[in-house]
Amino acid sequence: MVVSMRCKCCHSQQLLVPCLAFAALASSLLQGAMAQTTYSTATQQLQRLQDPNVIITNINGTVVVYSPLTGNEIPQGLATDGSGSGFSLPAILWIAFSFTVGIPFMLAGFRGWRLSTGAAIGLSIAITSWSVFVNTLDNDGISDITLTALVLVLFCLGFLFGLLEVGRMAGLLQLGIQGGLTIGIRIVLLRRLLLASEPAAFFVNWLLIAFCGLASAVLVIWRQRAGLLLGSASVGTFFCALGIDLAVNQQSGMSRGLRYLIDRNSYHIVDTTSNGYFPPTSTLVMIALSLALTPAFAYAQHKLFKGPFCPVHDDDIESLHASNEFPADEEPKLSGEETPRTSPPNTPLPETPVPALSHLMPLLKDRCSTPAATEKVGTTVNDSSRSS
Repeated sequence: MVVSMRCKCCHSQQLLVPCLAFAALASSLLQGAMAQTTYSTATQQLQRLQDPNVIITNINGTVVVYSPLTGNEIPQGLATDGSGSGFSLPAILWIAFSFTVGIPFMLAGFRGWRLSTGAAIGLSIAITSWSVFVNTLDNDGISDITLTALVLVLFCLGFLFGLLEVGRMAGLLQLGIQGGLTIGIRIVLLRRLLLASEPAAFFVNWLLIAFCGLASAVLVIWRQRAGLLLGSASVGTFFCALGIDLAVNQQSGMSRGLRYLIDRNSYHIVDTTSNGYFPPTSTLVMIALSLALTPAFAYAQHKLFKGPFCPVHDDDIESLHASNEFPADEEPKLSGEETPRTSPPNTPLPETPVPALSHLMPLLKDRCSTPAATEKVGTTVNDSSRSS
């Protein structure tokens, strides 16, 4: 009996060793398959993004980005892009900036005249500079407050330039273009991962935004009043919606969408692709509401402000030479006022001095009396011939 128990134990030990070896081999194979699957998924995702970088996920789950050109690792950083976190100082500055720009444009942008053209040029410079910064800085970058301060300073410089007469025409066109761009951006942000959510079709989002901007610019050239009314209302509602969303959803709403749309920096690719853009419902409601209110505020400004956009230059810019319409020493005439004509349109005015006309008055009197004298002589001759 004891011998049989010993035989069973030996037999169990002999079976246990192959089972453990088989389990270890299966585990290693499974881990390799999982790693290969993860690697393939990350590579396919990168290929779908059409990004020049290569993303590799190792066994520990960390993501490493390599450059296919140099083979060097690309260190990754957070794509905060100056937005701050929560209600930090940069976030509060962006909220204040959004309302400072948005409310005047939404309520009275058409009457702002040079204030509106100055703000339009300032916005163009600020948005362009911010886009350049976030797409060219490395993983260390600069602090959010520094980036925010730089962008706001550039806005102020552009605003001062737009106040000058030399910046008037540029400001008019910029205001119209920005009205279309803000409409296109909001349409793109109405869906999670943007309107064209497929990474291969990412460029479609920018095609739509560019089309809206171009159409708005053409409208300003074709019909200045309509284009500027729409541009003022669109820019105003966009920044008011952005300010409200920053106060409600902080950096997870429109702020995240704008960064996901514009930030294509290779040093931020992990943050951009992993976090994506998934707006809360309140963000989508505010974006849609701002779009719906844009024509309403444009019409309200049209009814409220009857005069032209520029009080000095009250003509349309159907040709882009409105600034040369009136000479410097000539005041523009009110609409409907006509200059009286004392001579036919093609007859030049006489160049005879006024004093010389006094010497011609006797001659003019003689000429005026000649027909009467001639008529009298003719009557006398007829009477004489009848009597004879």
